[in-house]
Amino acid sequence: MDIRILGPLEASRGNFPIKLGGPRQQTVLAMLLLGAEKVIPVARLIEAVWGDDPPSTAREQIQICVSGLRRAFVGADGEKLLRTHSPGYVLRLDGCTLDARVCEARVREGREALSAGDPTAAAACLRGALSLWRGAALSSVSSAVVQQSVAHLNERRLSVLEECVEIELNAGLSHDLVGELVALTQEHPLRERLRALHMTALYRTGRQAEALEVFRNTRAILADELGIEPSSNLQRLHQAMLEGRPLEGRPLADGPARRIDPPPPVEVRPSPEPRPGRNIPMLLPATIPDFTGRAGVIDRMTDLTGTGEAVPVTVLYGRGGAGKTTVAVHTAHRLAARFPDGQLYAQLQSGTRRVDPVDVLGRFLRALGVSGSALPEGGEERAEIYRDLLSKRRMLIVLDDAMSEEQIVPLLPGNPGCSVLVTSRRRLTGLPAARRVEVGTLSPRSSLTLLGRILGQERVEAEREAAERLCELCGCLPLALRIVAARLAARPHWSVATMVERLLDESHRLDELNHGDMGLRASISLSYDALSPQARRLFRLLALSEAPSFAAWVGAPLLQADPLRAEDLLEELTEAYLLDIEHTPAPEPVRYRFHDIMRSFALERLLACESADERGAALERLIGALLFLTEEAHRREYSGDHLLPAGSASRWELPASCAGRVLGNPLSWYRQERTSILAGVRQAAACGLEHAWRLALGAVPLFESQAYFSDWRSTHEVALEAACRAGDVRGEAAMRYSLGSLHLVQRESAEAAAQFERAIRLYDHLGDQYGTALVLRYIAYLDRQNGDLELALSRWEEALKTFQVVHDRVAEAYVLHNMAQVQLDLGAQDEAYALLRRAERICKETGNRRVGAQVRHRLGALYHLRGRLDQAADTYAGVLQDVRESGDRIGACHALLGLAAVDTARGDLWRARRTLTEAGELAASVGDPSMRSRVALGLAQVEFAEGELQAAAAHADRAVHDFGVAGLALLQARALVVRGRIRKAAGSPGAAMADWRTAEVLLSGTRPRAAALRGELDRLTTV
Repeated sequence: MDIRILGPLEASRGNFPIKLGGPRQQTVLAMLLLGAEKVIPVARLIEAVWGDDPPSTAREQIQICVSGLRRAFVGADGEKLLRTHSPGYVLRLDGCTLDARVCEARVREGREALSAGDPTAAAACLRGALSLWRGAALSSVSSAVVQQSVAHLNERRLSVLEECVEIELNAGLSHDLVGELVALTQEHPLRERLRALHMTALYRTGRQAEALEVFRNTRAILADELGIEPSSNLQRLHQAMLEGRPLEGRPLADGPARRIDPPPPVEVRPSPEPRPGRNIPMLLPATIPDFTGRAGVIDRMTDLTGTGEAVPVTVLYGRGGAGKTTVAVHTAHRLAARFPDGQLYAQLQSGTRRVDPVDVLGRFLRALGVSGSALPEGGEERAEIYRDLLSKRRMLIVLDDAMSEEQIVPLLPGNPGCSVLVTSRRRLTGLPAARRVEVGTLSPRSSLTLLGRILGQERVEAEREAAERLCELCGCLPLALRIVAARLAARPHWSVATMVERLLDESHRLDELNHGDMGLRASISLSYDALSPQARRLFRLLALSEAPSFAAWVGAPLLQADPLRAEDLLEELTEAYLLDIEHTPAPEPVRYRFHDIMRSFALERLLACESADERGAALERLIGALLFLTEEAHRREYSGDHLLPAGSASRWELPASCAGRVLGNPLSWYRQERTSILAGVRQAAACGLEHAWRLALGAVPLFESQAYFSDWRSTHEVALEAACRAGDVRGEAAMRYSLGSLHLVQRESAEAAAQFERAIRLYDHLGDQYGTALVLRYIAYLDRQNGDLELALSRWEEALKTFQVVHDRVAEAYVLHNMAQVQLDLGAQDEAYALLRRAERICKETGNRRVGAQVRHRLGALYHLRGRLDQAADTYAGVLQDVRESGDRIGACHALLGLAAVDTARGDLWRARRTLTEAGELAASVGDPSMRSRVALGLAQVEFAEGELQAAAAHADRAVHDFGVAGLALLQARALVVRGRIRKAAGSPGAAMADWRTAEVLLSGTRPRAAALRGELDRLTTV
């Protein structure tokens, strides 16, 4: 007998269901099943059936229910299964199968497989366990007692599901899990582990922005529903995504430990009392009353004591102004009770001067009771006395602002019962056996809290938005926050917005960050002055770039130095915390960036130390190097340089070995340098450099493949204006041609035609036949969109001749594959196939991936038309793999649409819907309205095949409307044909005929008509 409780209560014998009686009898059975093999008291059964108000005959009615169950189970020996056992009943499951137990067994098998290193088998077992669930456990039993009793089962299901999804995520199935996780997070909005898994799946599929949006929604929901922040683990995951770091390990551990600032007090361990007669120095400075945040840092320092023979040394490192001293002193006070023999404290830097450890030893020895006359002069002798005095003591030594390891070593005790806490602007990696803890900037939330504690919470809340902007301008740096808060506190008539306005001027920001003895400029100068001369110059020159981050190669053109030497200098700057490292996903190279305030300091030094001519020359070298790499990436991606005519713009060529390493994957390099290219175009245009339009044109493969349409538009408009201002006819022609291409991609046909018309006039004026052919091939595309197939074909043939003369084989392949589409429209499949095979051979010979993918995609469509569905599916799958590897999101949309069309033709509608859903998500992320319309048309056909006529009609309506707005006559006609079929099936033959007549009118404007669609219309309208 099979009994199922993972969903509605059911039982069966063989293939025959067992009638389990009415609600009361099922409630009794549910209670007995939940406590199977155990005695369930009658009183408990009564409570489950009637709650707190049972009838006087309750016991008798329970007996009736038990008798009914025994009769139901008679074929399985009901008397043996359900026995009377004082004070109630016990249900035995001998010979029965209970789905909950089968589920647990499969879960155990899955975990064993995972332990054995087989995640695929583990996931399969867990999915098998989850497949046993048919809904909430015992959902057909309404008893409150039963529902309370099954809560753990429902929770168990969710936990197993999370575990399974996590295993599948780690096995690389992120794409397949996104849709499932969307539904799960909507169903369980407060379950943080599901949210973490959803974020992880999105992030690992390259959808970082959507992953961050999930976190923002989670934070809002938790705040609204529970008044709490996301768990620390979820926040760490969010931070890793913000920084672009690879995700390792589990996205979110079970039972996340929550912590709200300020951190809980540290438990004080019992310590031996200090021995009488000893000096007990207490040299720690006072801690501050408004200490804020730092829970994670303090967590890592709650135990400064050691367990071995070495003295435990903890290094707190970070940039100037991060609050290292504050954290060290605060922590030392909290842990002081663990060190009953006292605490020593010394600053190892005085202004710009390095404090001699011999002097520090003298101070420490006097504090320990050594008289001045007994102090030896030599450092070695002082260190020996110091170690001897501490040999049997438990003391905490705090060494603040250390400049080098050499300062610290003489101050280390020999007794592992003592502990040493060091702060430094450097990592001090030369200290052996040291634990290192980085003190970074405050979180935005802690920054606001700190402002509120100094200014008063009411003042901050009254200008919340301005206060948040103030924290941002201060870079969440504690010293900067304390300075602006102190200035505002001293000027109660100033608003927070006033302080924000004053900080917005980057050239005077450091002047504003100064108050009394506190000044950020002086703090940064300490780090800057300690650099080597070349590192200082590189730091200054890096401020020339307006890009938010930069790669290691930028140092070479700025200094006119070897790239490896420049990279060493960048590392020197990061070691001094004058530059930050921007963590990037593996295997992308590391990028560097300025902290906002450090950039202000670098600009000051740049203007003070570099002449205008030196600044201009360095900027032109930097933009020249960027242009060199951009054009080289374009050549590698396009497999030729025909689109990049030579000009007078200077290039700063990197060594071949460096360029080869940097441009190993051209599209990946484009993505990494996107913001640098945007900044380079703006800066080149502002300086009147020809580099502007050449950079913009060289970056089109990035803009097109990644659907960065706004970047495409903004760079080209800036460069076009600069070219027109300079009277650069070739630059104007190139920008108008490329802007026309953008309008074409965005289905803005009228705007595209206008730009192409002006571009072709300019190229004719220059006598540039190649440029004219480039424009002509896109005008032909517009002709085909408008249905004028003969004119499109003639223009493509004209452009093809020019490309063959100049030997631009990639452009030749592009034209051939477009001519093949016209042949398909005309119904000439053999001619189309011949053209596509020619184009395919050219792409293989040149190694061009992007046009090659387009050609093979069109071959897939031809195979589909011919009914060779397996070949079509294989072709589309190969295209999808290639475009995903290159990061071409538009190409991925096309490939997914092709696969969905094949699945629909095969009748695999579930798979088609899933593929279309993925294509829809991708289309939404790239912002391509045409793609969304194509997805809608595909979904209409799937819904129609499934008989969901209302949903199919809604999708078809959208496709008809959107294609009409975009002026895509052929696609609108196809959508009208599909909608007509849906309307006819829904019992509206008149509306269907109207759609088909409208499609016929659209096709009547094509010269000649699209043959395949025309034939389909002829069949429909004659029925």
